[in-house]
Amino acid sequence: MEDYSVLYSYFEKINKRQLSVEEKLEIASVFRKEHFKKKELVMSAGDTNTRHYYIEKGLLRMFIIDQSGKEFNVLFAKEYQWLGDLGTPAETSYFIEALENSSVFSVDEEGFSKIIGYYMDLADNIRKSYIFLQKRFVSILSKTAEENYEDLIGQNPDLVQRLPQYHISSYLGVTPVFLSKILAKRAKKNTK
Repeated sequence: MEDYSVLYSYFEKINKRQLSVEEKLEIASVFRKEHFKKKELVMSAGDTNTRHYYIEKGLLRMFIIDQSGKEFNVLFAKEYQWLGDLGTPAETSYFIEALENSSVFSVDEEGFSKIIGYYMDLADNIRKSYIFLQKRFVSILSKTAEENYEDLIGQNPDLVQRLPQYHISSYLGVTPVFLSKILAKRAKKNTK
């Protein structure tokens, strides 16, 4: 039997109380534990009825591929974060890939709606994800790549250590060469 203790702890934290045995059984009945190997696709554009993922261990990325075949990273999710297409169960435009060997808890839309009905604090937590997404899109449109890089390392310094530069450059919407220039300029500024 899979260990759901990380998921139970999450629900206990957001609800600020211990879960009953019945609540734990209910959560375990709608979530399933999944394991993905590094570089394994979790979800592909065109899939319908996709799932929501709560990451226990590892790192996932959500990305799109444009008409020319170029990948653009939209989001990264690490331990204790959620990732999924908020438009589910409609056909998705996104891909999700494991960047590290990852363990996640996934739930389909029906189970997700059921759980949100019981745990209103979960809905508030998910609302924060929407707010982050909105801020991210505004940031992409209104800030420079340098400012967005500073935001990334300010909010998630560990991600910069875990991600290859080509994923960071895609997330910032620049080429790897331009990212190298940003890093060189930043290093030069920090040595003064």
